[in-house]
Amino acid sequence: MTELKFCLLDAIKTPLVNKFYDKHNARGRATKADQVWVAYHGLNIVAACRVQNKAGFLFLSTLYVDAAWRGKKVASQLLTTLIAEQKGTVFTFAYENLIDFYLVNGFNYTLTLPNSLQSLFEVYAHRNIVAMHFTCDTAPS
Repeated sequence: MTELKFCLLDAIKTPLVNKFYDKHNARGRATKADQVWVAYHGLNIVAACRVQNKAGFLFLSTLYVDAAWRGKKVASQLLTTLIAEQKGTVFTFAYENLIDFYLVNGFNYTLTLPNSLQSLFEVYAHRNIVAMHFTCDTAPS
């Protein structure tokens, strides 16, 4: 079995991740302004997510793993890879059934959101989501 490769997708390849999302009926569309992180198995994308800049705050969205790859820690490895490249805090909105997944991967509950994310949270609140965050290492290396 070929090993998985985790990486930041070049902006020019954004349509590839949108095809992946469409194929799996995943909500959300990546734009060239997003950081799009993927897991490749050979030439095929098997997982993807986006990190968006929302008025200066990082927001993780549309984390999706192909059903055939679930239960193999692909999402955790993808999160670990992208978090290692961030500075500051990454926010996300987790569906209630995924809260434990995010907690295990270092996220915590967020009690107060920045205004730009609070208005976004209110749009999605009817989906039974919880605001969470991961504070990345901001110390110089």
